[in-house]
Amino acid sequence: MKVLLTLAFDADRDAFERALLRAAATFVEKAGAKRAAIDVRAGGEEHDQLAEVDTEREVSAVVALWEPTSVAAALGFPPPAGGRLVGAYRVDEVVQKDYDWSSSGLSPGVKLVCFVRRRPNLTHEAYSQHWRKRHGPLAVAHQSRYWHYVQNHVVEHLTDATPDFDGIGELHYRSAEDVLNTFDSEEGARLVLEDAQRFMNHEGSTVLLTVEHVVA
Repeated sequence: MKVLLTLAFDADRDAFERALLRAAATFVEKAGAKRAAIDVRAGGEEHDQLAEVDTEREVSAVVALWEPTSVAAALGFPPPAGGRLVGAYRVDEVVQKDYDWSSSGLSPGVKLVCFVRRRPNLTHEAYSQHWRKRHGPLAVAHQSRYWHYVQNHVVEHLTDATPDFDGIGELHYRSAEDVLNTFDSEEGARLVLEDAQRFMNHEGSTVLLTVEHVVA
């Protein structure tokens, strides 16, 4: 089981990042989950380069928990001072492109966390099937700058207030420049973007630009 918690915070960004990392490490050490990762909105030069990509306005951090002891335990994860829970999702994780970064600590590069809603004419099942079987392999084939691509297909919203997203994508790049030059060709860009229109509701979807810390 994988659970994703989305957070907002009013605290200083760097101080909150450090506190959230400590909270995740303590949670894993106390066997609340097998492993964890935190994503916090990127700052500094990387954010300046990709400010137009960063469209998410409510969520500023994400906590990923693999194999928590229970859903209740995951929901008991304590946000640091200045933070609050926005949403909680039980997800089916599909790794479309794996990578060789296995150490704990700050992952290289930047990550786009994409909160996605389906087209209103599709069922959740049809949306999920298209994303998994059609769009994922197509994106891997034509977005050569990905070095890690994970799809999180939402199985359950764990609180009544959780925003109604159908999927949460994780697109990891080695640099901000790779984000800006993600496609292998104009034709590749056309194929991927046209396919996205077939199953995604872009007006209801947002992107959070983050840096990732792995806790193992």
